[in-house]
Amino acid sequence: MPFPPTPTGESSSHSGKCHCGAVRFNFTLSPPLYEYPTNSCNCSICTKNGYLLVYPFNKDLTVEQGDTLKDYLFAGHKAKHQFCGRCGSSCFIRPLEEGAPSISAVNVRLLHDIDIEKLDLNKVDGKSVGPAYKV
Repeated sequence: MPFPPTPTGESSSHSGKCHCGAVRFNFTLSPPLYEYPTNSCNCSICTKNGYLLVYPFNKDLTVEQGDTLKDYLFAGHKAKHQFCGRCGSSCFIRPLEEGAPSISAVNVRLLHDIDIEKLDLNKVDGKSVGPAYKV
């Protein structure tokens, strides 16, 4: 399957927020959310943050409120992990590498009325990519 998935003629729109509501966002996704492969990765940061990720194009993602967003970079600084500086909710991952697709990873656990059981979970073995991250 290509990454990100090839858009189809169908899409779904979603809104979400962090636990305290200081970060609020909307996005459109194609194919629709329950047909979109949602990544569940076993790498250190995805595991600790409980990420379940989809990847809307940046043009289809709007952060309505985000003044409290803080950035976290680690290891090779290939991606910026963004979390709410007030409640600590893990919100987005944004690629920093030159030539990376114009997408943002969104944690679907923050979406309103999400049914995790209906997601098309795609298990990703991120733990085996590159050297293990150690503090």
